[in-house]
Amino acid sequence: MAKMLRSFLIVLAICEATALSADIAHRSRVNSKDGLTYIWISPGTYWAGCLPGDAQCIGWERKRAEVRIAKGFWIGQTEVTQAAYKKVMNAGPSYYHGANLPVDRVGWSDATAYCSRIGMRLPTESEWEYAAYGGTTELPKESVDSIAWYDPNSNDTTHPVGTKLPNGFGLFDMLGNVWEWVADVGTIDVGGAIPKARVLKGGSFYNPAREIRVADRLGAPIDLRHRDVGFRCVGDSVVR
Repeated sequence: MAKMLRSFLIVLAICEATALSADIAHRSRVNSKDGLTYIWISPGTYWAGCLPGDAQCIGWERKRAEVRIAKGFWIGQTEVTQAAYKKVMNAGPSYYHGANLPVDRVGWSDATAYCSRIGMRLPTESEWEYAAYGGTTELPKESVDSIAWYDPNSNDTTHPVGTKLPNGFGLFDMLGNVWEWVADVGTIDVGGAIPKARVLKGGSFYNPAREIRVADRLGAPIDLRHRDVGFRCVGDSVVR
């Protein structure tokens, strides 16, 4: 009986994975400008701020409130890679080197320029959070190890994009690997307020589990170019 149950669960998991893959394929497009895949995110609502049961809240998360995403958007399935950045910007700023590693040491203005060149933009913080939750309103059920590169498992370096489990929308590395710039102005930082800062989301390979949370956020000056900072783009359409 136990053997039959295990077999059933394996088959169920395979079916669910196959269904998710088919759905992602239906909702995905490759941008000809950078060669990366973008996933369609339908409109909906989610809760910003600390979710119930989140014991890791630091205190600089957004106020808890229901947020409506009135308009759907396309978002990078992965963080922008070094190969894509080289193709679009003809530059290689990264501290770590590898075509399929996320680009790092990119300032906010650099990220904005890249997205503009491929006909897209940086996400708002709300768009980023909505996409990062992957269609759920709960904390991730998967272990941090299975979905993110962070301090305990990264060996103090970035890793190729898409090598951890995706979220419910089929997006990779929304948590961990590199922090991601968003469009919003933000003044929160460990060291205090930074005037005219922009928001960073998702945590990185350098951070502990407490900072590998959708609700977590940092503020940084727009010219910050650190080895654990990258980005992904969103848009109303994808150049084909």
